[in-house]
Amino acid sequence: MDRYARQRGLVAQDLVADAVVEVHGTGPALPYLLQCLALVGAGTRHGGIRLHVPDRVVEEADLAHQFLLDRADAGRPLAEALIDRVELLNPTVDLRTADHGSARTRGRGLGVAVPGAAERPALVAALGADPAIVAWGEVLPTAVYVGPAPLRAGTGGHPTLLTAALAATCGGLLAQVLLGQLGAIIDGPTVLSRWFEERLWIAYPDIGRHAMAAEAEGALAPALRGVLERFDSPRVAERFQILLDGRTADPRVTTVVDHDAVVVTVPAPQASMTGAAVRPGLADPPPVRPLLWSPVDGPTLDGGTVTGMAAAPVPPRTPPRVVLCGAGALGSWAAAVLAASGLPGLDLSIVDMDDTVESHNLNRQVLFDDADVGLPKAAQAMARLGKINPRLALRALPVMVSPETIEDLVGGGTQYELLADDPRWRAYREQVDQLAGALKDATAILSCPDNHQTRWSLNVIAERLGIPLVNGAVDGFVGRVHVCDPGDRGRCLVCWLGESIADEPERRSCTDVVGTAPVPSIVTSAAVIGAAQAATLLAQLGGPASRVRRFHAFDGLAGTLDGYRAADRDPDECPAHLVGAGPDGREAR
Repeated sequence: MDRYARQRGLVAQDLVADAVVEVHGTGPALPYLLQCLALVGAGTRHGGIRLHVPDRVVEEADLAHQFLLDRADAGRPLAEALIDRVELLNPTVDLRTADHGSARTRGRGLGVAVPGAAERPALVAALGADPAIVAWGEVLPTAVYVGPAPLRAGTGGHPTLLTAALAATCGGLLAQVLLGQLGAIIDGPTVLSRWFEERLWIAYPDIGRHAMAAEAEGALAPALRGVLERFDSPRVAERFQILLDGRTADPRVTTVVDHDAVVVTVPAPQASMTGAAVRPGLADPPPVRPLLWSPVDGPTLDGGTVTGMAAAPVPPRTPPRVVLCGAGALGSWAAAVLAASGLPGLDLSIVDMDDTVESHNLNRQVLFDDADVGLPKAAQAMARLGKINPRLALRALPVMVSPETIEDLVGGGTQYELLADDPRWRAYREQVDQLAGALKDATAILSCPDNHQTRWSLNVIAERLGIPLVNGAVDGFVGRVHVCDPGDRGRCLVCWLGESIADEPERRSCTDVVGTAPVPSIVTSAAVIGAAQAATLLAQLGGPASRVRRFHAFDGLAGTLDGYRAADRDPDECPAHLVGAGPDGREAR
């Protein structure tokens, strides 16, 4: 599976690859924006990314609160160091300084401004009215702003415990804005994969229902265009085409996968498929709307002015011990941001059962690059985090967290003792015991798995231990963060997501492939939600918990990221409704 397979169906990769993006400023969001653009594949074909940064060397402030640059870059020319580090993430990205543009990036591209505090007045004066600047990104002490114009007044200051997390959130939001402004977001039926060269897997809500209706009326292998014409909007059929050597093909629906997916066959000689092309419908560039997000109550956007800026959380007196489950898209971003935050004394346990890093991970999992493909994921994540922050206490634990292992992790179960003579099970039992010890001493759990089974299991564990759980999930351009703190009367995951995750805790992994079609996933959503998880956890650790917004909803297509305090749990229902936990949330049934 190729590098961009996971985002096929979300964006038109050729438009992303041909994008010309101009980045102005050296604010905290700069490295995170460059990482997102590199991972999504911007400027990898006929396009490129131009850096408008001052001619200076990498300073100590540039190395803090980020993980793109390395300590070894101190004293190097800033632009040169940024270019070299982005090349390690994705060697095909054409990243250059603005005065060294190549022939393939002539003309002005889409501009984005990420001003630092010192350079902000000059950038606002020079670019504040420039129509080529489609978005500004500003990192505040406890909030992040993204909008079509700069704030009326800078509200930045000294870095805080939240700076890295807010900057990463800002970088992901800005990259999402650029995808929308490029007109690269797919709107309509999309080809997720090709089985053989003449068969295509096409997904779109209700396309399977309409195909079954056509079959019920007597059509054998109904024409795809006829199926699409059954939708209320004529744009669905008009904007999706399959071409053979420049001519519109007449594909037929040969298999209905489910209500939202079909397989079509393109009737053509095998030799003609070399000239096949798919033209998906694309969303029109949406307006860029002002957005202000914070993990805590207080900050409000009033016109172009931010009011109610609360005091930033401070590091807890007791060094925190965090168990992070899932080192994939969300987990890699959340872990890296925590490492870059400078949280003193952080002890981080990384739990992941994926065997190795795969090439299709590289479009969103920021801890890995091409050199990591084929290597153990948890171990490579730990090694990378140790380079980001050598002061971290780290351990990698390839343990499966599931309903069957809950008792081993928090209840003193003994299911592996019967296999004590088997060296493989003995080694695994040792890892389970290490995770049980980490959970026993944990301050909080970061839930970043790719399936409901593990989320539900972590929820039960957190309730039984009485510690906060910060859960994240993404689906395409949509993401959610839930803060579940039993000590603050916060809702548990069953309260948020319903009892179905407790009644049917099946593995529904986003790395699963149904047939040959991968579940779509992209870096912008991963960066925003993973960083938002880290921000809410840091706010929770720094306190007070009563200020932390417990629910956060991201909609990349609408350009929104909203946070809410939300109501307390209902003590008559929670935690009694947890399967596997008694009425007091601590005694297994």
